[in-house]
Amino acid sequence: MKRFLPLLAVLIVVFAAAPLAAKKGESIFDRWSHTANKTIELHLDFDSLEANRFNANEIRGTVIDNGIPLAVDISVRGRYRRRTCSMPPIKLQFDKDLLRSVGLNTHNDYKLVTHCTDDEDGQDAIVREQLAYELYRTVDPTASFRTQLLTIIYVNTADGSTSTGYAVLIEDTDELKDRLAAENCSDCYATPHAAYDNIERVTLFQYMIGNADFSTRQIRNLKMMRTENGRFTAVPYDFDFCGLVNPQYTKMSLTERQFVWDFESIPDLDSATAEFLLLKEELLAQVSDNELLSGESKREITKYLKSFFRDLRAGKIGA
Repeated sequence: MKRFLPLLAVLIVVFAAAPLAAKKGESIFDRWSHTANKTIELHLDFDSLEANRFNANEIRGTVIDNGIPLAVDISVRGRYRRRTCSMPPIKLQFDKDLLRSVGLNTHNDYKLVTHCTDDEDGQDAIVREQLAYELYRTVDPTASFRTQLLTIIYVNTADGSTSTGYAVLIEDTDELKDRLAAENCSDCYATPHAAYDNIERVTLFQYMIGNADFSTRQIRNLKMMRTENGRFTAVPYDFDFCGLVNPQYTKMSLTERQFVWDFESIPDLDSATAEFLLLKEELLAQVSDNELLSGESKREITKYLKSFFRDLRAGKIGA
């Protein structure tokens, strides 16, 4: 018996280190992403949600998609917006058995970025934040979160009242892991620069959109994906506090850019700079072609991005 123990130990290590096999079939995110201007209903006791704003308690709700009810557990997430927004960001956790019953795989854990204020500025901020995700998908189509802008009809089961607003659905982190064949490392603090595959690209993008609310040292607003060879890919998210979004509810302007580099080494941005310059017209076209942005927002964002590209060509970034 003893001679089998070393082999057993090796097998345990191998299987523990290997990523789990990707789930087959489409997820609920996949299904919704096939439809432009997707609308769903969210039935929930919003009075209970408000009462549980500052804890992790889950509240039972129902998502209705084309007449099909899907039970979901809902909890409040986030920090700043949890404290200040009329509608806090939430997490949706669908019942896996129900997902299977409608022909979907069991990816079931989704973040929902909701409007902060009940006005046009609140809706504009959501559209802008979705644009930030779309811009990064252009910069890195693989190592980026997929997102879907939804129109949600909120139904308060406590009193029957309704409201409608935009929200950004972010794919399940496990879906991202499957696509990258990697594992999410939540405790890989202060990872050295040499271990990253894409940190210059991420840093330059964050500077482009005016986002200083992230950290590689503290793993803030980044998913650290580690592949089997021990290399790291950083995937950014949560862009509400950036100059491109510049939400009115912060009561301050966020458009002044800061270059965030958490490493002792001097950044070499030559390769990333060349990538961004090649993408300039495509990125600007994503702004001008966005039908949900107001003319004023398009002009503001276009001007903001063009200032980035001027500085990029002049070699003023990270110098």
